[in-house]
Amino acid sequence: MHPMPAQGLRINAATGPLIPMPEDIRRRILIHPLIWRPSVVMSWPIRGIRTMFTHLPFRISAFGGITLSLVILASPSAAAAAAGWSPAVVISASQPSPTPNAFAVNSAGNELWVAAPPVVGGYLVQAAQRSVGGAWSSQTTFFSVTNSFITTVHNLSVSIGANGSATAAWLAGSSILIAFRSSSGTWQAPVTIATSGSGAAALVAKSDAQGNGVAAWSEMTAAGSVVQAVTWTASGTLGSVSQLSGLGQPQFQPDLAVNETGTAVVVWPQATTFGGSSYQVESATRPAGGNWSAATAVSPVLPQASSPRVALDGSGNATALWEQGTTVDSATRPAGGVWGSPTVVETSNLAGSDAIASDASGNVTAVWAMHDSTTGVSSVNAATRPIGSPWGAPASLGPCGSTCVPYLAAARDGSIATAVWSNGPTVNASVRPGLGTWVSTAIATGISQLTNVLAGNNAFASAAWTVGIGVKYHVALKQSDYR
Repeated sequence: MHPMPAQGLRINAATGPLIPMPEDIRRRILIHPLIWRPSVVMSWPIRGIRTMFTHLPFRISAFGGITLSLVILASPSAAAAAAGWSPAVVISASQPSPTPNAFAVNSAGNELWVAAPPVVGGYLVQAAQRSVGGAWSSQTTFFSVTNSFITTVHNLSVSIGANGSATAAWLAGSSILIAFRSSSGTWQAPVTIATSGSGAAALVAKSDAQGNGVAAWSEMTAAGSVVQAVTWTASGTLGSVSQLSGLGQPQFQPDLAVNETGTAVVVWPQATTFGGSSYQVESATRPAGGNWSAATAVSPVLPQASSPRVALDGSGNATALWEQGTTVDSATRPAGGVWGSPTVVETSNLAGSDAIASDASGNVTAVWAMHDSTTGVSSVNAATRPIGSPWGAPASLGPCGSTCVPYLAAARDGSIATAVWSNGPTVNASVRPGLGTWVSTAIATGISQLTNVLAGNNAFASAAWTVGIGVKYHVALKQSDYR
């Protein structure tokens, strides 16, 4: 091994002048004995380098001026190096306490916020937006009801496509309404979905990157409870309502996943007998632009199986998660294939409230609340299933209250996953960059109710919650970003 020059290396990069190399870096240069290519891990930025690996020529005087090839692992920008949760910002100084809020972010990092505050005789539906790193625009009302006894909106959701087109869906009483926004930002009047039973419940709606979408819900009919769905195109053309479940036994509380290309999967629990405690998780799948499959079993008949969730990767591979007594179970289904045998992710002490998310590549994350009966401590646990691998061992993210409900979001580019939950008056958040290690922190105190969590490309995350303001039946809405 040749000795390092005492005066330190100087890199003659095409992008800048000669730069002295710090002492700690000189000691980390390794020269391969056969190919003479030094590998240097650099711990300081060089004139705005932003790519992970950069090939640069340089000259080392101690080696007689021989030009070698240096592979540089560029350090992150200052902003990335200092990534963390921002101080909480008030985005709504006062709103009626039953106001639902929904947030969405697209692949470019642009966000949309929809709220539905109650007013005398009805409710309003309002929207605001912000671009990457910007501030929220003023809220504008795009729909209002002021002559009805309906004053509360439920199951509000919003999706935003890559081109800025968007969809908002909600339940007003037991009626389903869907509103579409063009890529230019103009909202259309909402349409009401005709339902065949006594009213809808448990509405969930999502869209793909182009703005094509799906809504699913449960509904009580003369023949019993069923799961239904409707689809729409990016232009706002609605399809017919499809019944996904069979008849005969109660079926309710569906969950829905839609990926970038428009593949959709719905899961729900079906009771095996009226009034019984045994359930089977079922699903239906729809390829982009296609028809719904027949209902298929995801799980065997299980005692106390409940709260199924589902996630899709960019290729259409699906992962389902559900609670089964005191355990958390999961099953996977390759695109175009059948559901595999269930796997136990959490073996005991489940306290409920599970969630699941996938990035586009197929790395899946799950979180849930658990209670240790021995210690009396409740906490949030998480597990990861990297693509092509089994579930990893659960990791504890931190303590939570006895009625803790963890929220989970994962960026589709795989850059970040975040779980957020309340622990008494505190908002706790845990962030996992890529497939790395979870890092938990408290991001706010004085919480009234956690409402939303987002994760976007380029390691962006956001959480929103309400806090009391000392005015009866009114709260403020706060938000914190992770960048």
